[in-house]
Amino acid sequence: MRKCKKTTSDGAYRKTFEKEAKSCGIVVEITQKPESQQGFVPQKDRWQVERSFAWLNFYRRLSKDYEKKAINSEIMIKLAFISMILNHF
Repeated sequence: MRKCKKTTSDGAYRKTFEKEAKSCGIVVEITQKPESQQGFVPQKDRWQVERSFAWLNFYRRLSKDYEKKAINSEIMIKLAFISMILNHF
């Protein structure tokens, strides 16, 4: 039995990310603020993403996009999170 993968995204990624994710079999849920709301409205589970980005800013090599290849950036992000997990124990 195959598990259905699901992710959430905001409206900025509707055009590009949603197409790519669907081609990989991932269901994308676009979160938006209610039309009746004015100004800033926190979105569901968004704080977890923003917190993770803030943690990555503590690593100098990740503070700017120094890498020439995307795979190198991905590896550096993974190493940073591994370092955080190991330092937590």
